[in-house]
Amino acid sequence: MRLRTSFVASVVMALACGMSLYGQSASRAGASAAQSGNAKAGTVLRVPVLELDPPMDAAAFQATANGNKAKVVAAKGPASDLVVLLVLDLTGEINLIDTARGVLAQMLPETPPNVWFAVLKAQDALEVLVDPTADREKVIAAIQNYGATGKAALLDTIEPSLRLGDAMLRKSSARVAVLYITDSNITNYREDFTNPVINATDAGDLSRKFPGALIREKIEKLTSSIAPFQAPFFFVHLSYFSDPYNEAYQRGLLQLASESGGAGSFCRSPGEIPPAVERVLKSVESHWSVSVQLPADMRARTVNILLTNQDRAVPGHVRFLLRR
Repeated sequence: MRLRTSFVASVVMALACGMSLYGQSASRAGASAAQSGNAKAGTVLRVPVLELDPPMDAAAFQATANGNKAKVVAAKGPASDLVVLLVLDLTGEINLIDTARGVLAQMLPETPPNVWFAVLKAQDALEVLVDPTADREKVIAAIQNYGATGKAALLDTIEPSLRLGDAMLRKSSARVAVLYITDSNITNYREDFTNPVINATDAGDLSRKFPGALIREKIEKLTSSIAPFQAPFFFVHLSYFSDPYNEAYQRGLLQLASESGGAGSFCRSPGEIPPAVERVLKSVESHWSVSVQLPADMRARTVNILLTNQDRAVPGHVRFLLRR
């Protein structure tokens, strides 16, 4: 199924609007983004959830909002249109990066025709390399030509990328997902998250006792900042690092993905990259976007949405922060 021309136009417009949040013309886009975040009582939330096995039934979704029954007004599943914002955050070992390029070049042509891809890079600032398109060759060429240099930027760009996905969701009926391909090492960020020792002569310096505290603090802030957004975050991490700082970082990435209704995978060797990319791509393609209307008398700023399908609990984005 091909996406409608009017839908493509609205996606590109949303893309331009979202990107200006990160660039110089933030004023008008900021107003638009503020409006998109201003959920009111009785509004409809697009709740991203992962597919179950056996597959879920669109007519069988039921929802509660803060424990009260809420109306499911629509359920978009794997057969519906999907736009994937494919974000490249690659700066490490070239053999791993080239393996990932080859895997994507092989797998993207096999994705369903109702899936459109945009390609973005994360370094320096979130930048669009390819607007949403069904042209797999164009997408693959952008991936092959992407310069894998600079500093890791996933933590710096996840909020604007999800804001962009959220804007696209609100402008169309299609599903939208953000997918990072990353090899980010926490020590390669511009910001120092490694808890440098404050007093080298003091053996009791608390920075020695709580490695990873700055990372956990950053993850908690990001968890709150992405709570209003309704597009899920997925990732494939090409490298697994076993030091305490990166382990805290990697746990944080899984937390961000889970909180947003997405999923992620880490690779411990080049041989794990193909199955990891395939597994996460399948999760992206098969995820659902369930539209839930909040009760008219809802006044809470934080809303917990719980979904079931055929009496099964559904994993997805649970906590939404409504901006008044």
